[in-house]
Amino acid sequence: MSRTSPLLLLLAALLAGPARAQASQQVEIEVGHSAQINVGQASGLNCDDLSVVSAKVVTSKDKKHNTLVLKGLAAGSTYCRAGTGLGATVLIHVTVTEPEG
Repeated sequence: MSRTSPLLLLLAALLAGPARAQASQQVEIEVGHSAQINVGQASGLNCDDLSVVSAKVVTSKDKKHNTLVLKGLAAGSTYCRAGTGLGATVLIHVTVTEPEG
């Protein structure tokens, strides 16, 4: 390894800048109810806790955007991310509450 390699790695790290956490959208739904969120072109899906929500990404009829469909299964909260890989992603913080009444 040459002497310049560590310097190049340090320079690349400095130029890359600090990593920033993606802000999440907040969604609240009741058990048994659903919510739909336009996630643009994001495709693919990952949810932390599938005992709280069921989730799926569907393409709109005009094929211009995707919609994340969430259904509350049990009271609690979880994060879901529409989009995987190198494309656009949308982070959703889902809170599911018990129905009132």
